[in-house]
Amino acid sequence: MRACVLSRTSPRDDRGPGSRAKFIFLHRAVNTPTKSTGAGAGRAMDLSAFEAVACEIARYARAGTIIVEKSTVPCRTAQLIQDIMAVYRPDVRFEILSNPEFLAAGTAVHDLLYPDRILIGCSQTPSGHCAASALADLYAAWVPRARIITTNIWSSELSKLVANALLAQRISSINSISALCEATGAEIDEVAASIGSDARIGDKFLRAGIGFRGSCFKKDVLGLVYLADSLGLREVSEYWQQVVAMNKYQRDRFSQRVVRCLNNTLVGKKATLLGFAFKANTSDVRESPTRDIIQTLLDEKPREIAIFDPCCNPSVVKREIETMFQPRLDTGGEEKFPVVVYSDIYEACAGSNAVVITIECDEFRNTRPPVPSFPSGHRSNDHVGPRPFAQRNPSEMEILSFQKFLLQSSPGSACEGDPLRRYEEEPACAEDCSECEMVKANGGGARQMVDWHKISYHMKKPKWLFDGRGIIDPEEMSKLDIRVESIGRRGRG
Repeated sequence: MRACVLSRTSPRDDRGPGSRAKFIFLHRAVNTPTKSTGAGAGRAMDLSAFEAVACEIARYARAGTIIVEKSTVPCRTAQLIQDIMAVYRPDVRFEILSNPEFLAAGTAVHDLLYPDRILIGCSQTPSGHCAASALADLYAAWVPRARIITTNIWSSELSKLVANALLAQRISSINSISALCEATGAEIDEVAASIGSDARIGDKFLRAGIGFRGSCFKKDVLGLVYLADSLGLREVSEYWQQVVAMNKYQRDRFSQRVVRCLNNTLVGKKATLLGFAFKANTSDVRESPTRDIIQTLLDEKPREIAIFDPCCNPSVVKREIETMFQPRLDTGGEEKFPVVVYSDIYEACAGSNAVVITIECDEFRNTRPPVPSFPSGHRSNDHVGPRPFAQRNPSEMEILSFQKFLLQSSPGSACEGDPLRRYEEEPACAEDCSECEMVKANGGGARQMVDWHKISYHMKKPKWLFDGRGIIDPEEMSKLDIRVESIGRRGRG
């Protein structure tokens, strides 16, 4: 999918995609990665795919269509779209809106249904405000009007970059304090709880770890760096560049700590990495911090680096590893490549000198997982229920809200199913489907808590565990004769 069309009549006709659409959304599926070559390489966003889609839309969009950019783009990209439309359709005026997405991997549907805000940027003209109002009406079907914010189009484009940059900055800030904690004997969790209780600061994104990850934060911060640089704002550029530098420092520091604790050598030793995706409960491996850790450990000539991730297909991980380290594979000669991907955690940890946790999966914990928390304001009144409805005939969103209320009130009740009668039966998978094989290997999809007694029994002494996400209780692990090194806590390394 490259762009989404939305129409109140017919979504398309014989003239081409979007020819009868009222809205055309340039979605996140239109990739805007960081450029690897050319001007701005390593910082600027590559808009080649975005530009190609805009050209396609310009060819087919009917007059009056509202074009909505949802991809994360540099500030003033709307002008690029306007210029492209003017080249292909000089006699037609199209309104361009900025409507950035604020969806997180693993909670995207919840974030869409219960957003903190909907941001709509438009040109400051009567037609621009009219287009923004039409899009706001679309969202108002399920989002309270108070959460729909309208700005000028440049403010909206910049707000998306700044939102991700500030979250990344917050992570780098608490990670810098974790280094101070390790040097002084302070506990990072206690420090974070203390400062998080200040209402001016809040407790979100104050969990120290091995840095921010995924395809968004680093790309968007670097995009902000390039924007500031191109505008001659050198001090601003250097400030945000340091956020990325601190992120790399945190990963390198953690990797070096692993090596130091293992007597500065991994020769003849096995290390197991628990986690390959960029975060828990997703199979997305883009910008995974595990990649950097593997690189550092490989330089120490280990006997084996084992990898296990409960959400990643082992065959996909193997392909990623081969792509990442192809030069090493090509020059390795007869020497066996030491990175091995496992589908069973106990096999992965058997005979290991060290276990390294890189994602915050609850099943990796050695204590009961905390009760999940959800964004404030979205679930606080769920126990009350959505009734009474505003109208005699409830809307589709009210029906879904009522079903959700019933499910939460009595899980497993008969109200489960398809209240809007729209589900379609999922096609059967091929007999050799690798995803189905992974589900079977994980016990039919049920993910059980790890038995650390079993893992400890089969590890080699001295037994090391490096907690990169702060999910392990060191005192409980010490009962199993496992030495724990955690981010933000003074240890042996």
